[in-house]
Amino acid sequence: MPVRVRVKIKGLKGLRAGSAIETSALLNTGYTGASPEIIVPVRLAERLGLWPPPSNAIESTYDTAGGPARFYVIREAATLQIVGEDLPPRELIVDIVISPLEREVLLSDYVIGELEIIILNAYRGAWRLQSDPPEKMRYSERPELW
Repeated sequence: MPVRVRVKIKGLKGLRAGSAIETSALLNTGYTGASPEIIVPVRLAERLGLWPPPSNAIESTYDTAGGPARFYVIREAATLQIVGEDLPPRELIVDIVISPLEREVLLSDYVIGELEIIILNAYRGAWRLQSDPPEKMRYSERPELW
């Protein structure tokens, strides 16, 4: 089972700046980034007021498992926070990468590292935060497709 965490994405730019959405996000260690990027589907970008892409969006081609694909990058477009009963309220400013192909939110290796998420068992969907006690095990969220 892949590891998914519950997140809150709060828009900082676009037509609906300040709006927030809670959803699951897939930890994708194969998604390498040089900045804190998350991929969001078009439908989620619409809900944040970021679709159609604003004029400051950068059109870019990414290499994906299915081959090259066109994405739209909006720098520092949102804050991201892991949500849960006993989780610290830590927000990270992220770049939003809008994908016309993807159906769920993907967190890059950069974001996973900045949020200090440790994958304990990818098969079982087990994870914890670096600040959690060593015996603490958290488990994957159900996928939410957009």
